[in-house]
Amino acid sequence: MVNEDWDKMSASEYIQFTRDWIQACQRVLKNNGSIYISCTYHNISEIMITLKQLSFKINNIITWQKTNSMPNMTKRVFTHSSEFVVWAVKGKNWIFNYDQLKLLNPDKQKDGSLKQMRDIWCFPLVQGKERIKGEKGRALHATQKPEEMLKRIIMASSNQGDLVLDPFLGSGTTAVVAARLDRNWIGIEKEEKYVAAAMKRIRQFIPLTAYSRTLYPVNNESYPFQPLLIREKKRKSY
Repeated sequence: MVNEDWDKMSASEYIQFTRDWIQACQRVLKNNGSIYISCTYHNISEIMITLKQLSFKINNIITWQKTNSMPNMTKRVFTHSSEFVVWAVKGKNWIFNYDQLKLLNPDKQKDGSLKQMRDIWCFPLVQGKERIKGEKGRALHATQKPEEMLKRIIMASSNQGDLVLDPFLGSGTTAVVAARLDRNWIGIEKEEKYVAAAMKRIRQFIPLTAYSRTLYPVNNESYPFQPLLIREKKRKSY
């Protein structure tokens, strides 16, 4: 569990929350669309069960091996050095840009030729200039994901001009990477400090011509999470 208010739920609350938001995504996802869900060993079972109950097809569980993981201070368990990304699809004929992923893959065959992208990805925890900092110079978002991870995900399952939705936009990584890859995007985020950081980051990396902000009613039964929407208007080029 992350030490933030938004991550504090009972087991039953989390199960219901997981079903609510995945079902909301299912409703707007195209019939051949993909969903990627980042998780850890703490919650992967709830996510897998929910996806199966909603008739998604689970194609892969990607393992993120964190090359600079935090050390184990208790000395009572194995050091936690991995997270997971569950890739599932709605319907058939999903997009998978196999050849583009081979080009992205830093691993090569012994003769130097291209190699298939595998389901274990090695990245460090976000650090340096890529890490979004708060007022005190500390990491703003506890679970900021590497841009390279989002690049692989977005390139794997979408084409230029497609629309990418991130219902937990956080510090804005999905929006920035999607725009760089010439995809449209919609981001939803309810934490004001993350919204401010994401908008600052988006303005810095993307020359916006227009964006809109819409705060949904708190008690909207059809969408009870009170999200803040940031939308980039499609441009011919970035």
